[in-house]
Amino acid sequence: MTQPRTLSAPQEAILEAGISHPDPAAYTMVNAIIVDGVPAKALRQAATDTAARHDALHWILNLDDRYRISASAGLGPALVPVEETDLRSLDPADSIATVEAWMATQRAAAYDLWGSGPRIRFALFHLPDTPSGPSTVCALTTHHLYTDEHTLQLLWSEIVRRASTEPSSTPTSPDLRYSRWAEASTSPAAATSARTAAEAVAQRCKAHETRPYPKYLDRPPAPDAYGQQTRALGPVDTAEVSARLSVGPAAAYVAAVAQAVAEQTGHGRIVLHMPMSLRRTAAEASIVGCFVASALLPIRVEPTGDRLIQHCQQALDFASDHAHARPGLLSRSVGRPQISLAVEQPATARRLGAVTWSSFAAPNAGPKHPLSLQLSASATGPGRLRASWTPATLTQKQVTDLLERTTDHLSRLIAKG
Repeated sequence: MTQPRTLSAPQEAILEAGISHPDPAAYTMVNAIIVDGVPAKALRQAATDTAARHDALHWILNLDDRYRISASAGLGPALVPVEETDLRSLDPADSIATVEAWMATQRAAAYDLWGSGPRIRFALFHLPDTPSGPSTVCALTTHHLYTDEHTLQLLWSEIVRRASTEPSSTPTSPDLRYSRWAEASTSPAAATSARTAAEAVAQRCKAHETRPYPKYLDRPPAPDAYGQQTRALGPVDTAEVSARLSVGPAAAYVAAVAQAVAEQTGHGRIVLHMPMSLRRTAAEASIVGCFVASALLPIRVEPTGDRLIQHCQQALDFASDHAHARPGLLSRSVGRPQISLAVEQPATARRLGAVTWSSFAAPNAGPKHPLSLQLSASATGPGRLRASWTPATLTQKQVTDLLERTTDHLSRLIAKG
């Protein structure tokens, strides 16, 4: 038996975007951590128990004879398969390369959203032992409909905590909080608020260019034909400029990208697409599910230096406040921005008692927009600025120039004094 579920507003938007995207694997998610000091059996059980507890990870999509989409979930714990691969006989470098190849293959595979099988799958790769004991890569494959980046970190933390403690004999109750949030996100009041937000965003985007780059090719390329380039970043410390101007780190990142695009294209008013979370409360910060919305970020690049950073912070605040805007209304009134910018957290090592874990390098993905930029930075360690783009949008030379301009502007914007 199953119970009906209501798809949230972010899920509806991702489902629509996934159906229309030329790459069938665009929203497949593959993520992994390396865990040291936990027996494989405990890690396997923790992954199974954690995934089974979260109702939002097991919704099945249904399509009726009138092509209406609905969701449902089972009444009992869902099956969560875990496959295991023993790599302990390999050289450490070869074992990591094997995991990387597996992740790349999974990432490039289309996710069957309409099947009745498990919505999330785990894989354990047993690496050569370390001085602290067993070393294991714990990886998962799912779809963006079920998880966002914050959810992945919640899952990994819960899995490691479960694996590091004695198992409880008390059965855990299913977590239905996302289901309740999803219903609220599509209520009549929420729909009215989303329309009002879309109107405000459309008004703010007037006189801004959503497609600053002209098409390089007349005909679109094959779905899997895209370019990608990564530029390594050294430590990027935004603490001084953030404290002096009362802004967040993302304001400097957005300012650097906006300046680079404006210089390269000649457009001083651009619209960026930026994924933003609709988690608004401390309670929502602990809920597993997809809360990511597609926010539009209109930027005016006429001011420079500190004024530009402050302007970008104001734009980020506006985008965050209106991230619930209805996507369909925005696409009709504003269009689809050509450039997306995702600001991501760099990988950091974490510890729970004697157990340590860190994020495994995620496989590269194709662009969800004609030009997709991913920026991660840290004040103490390495970061990266990655670009992926369709050949119909930019050339390799243009992308190289854009990344160089962005990193140069970022260095100047955060320079002390």
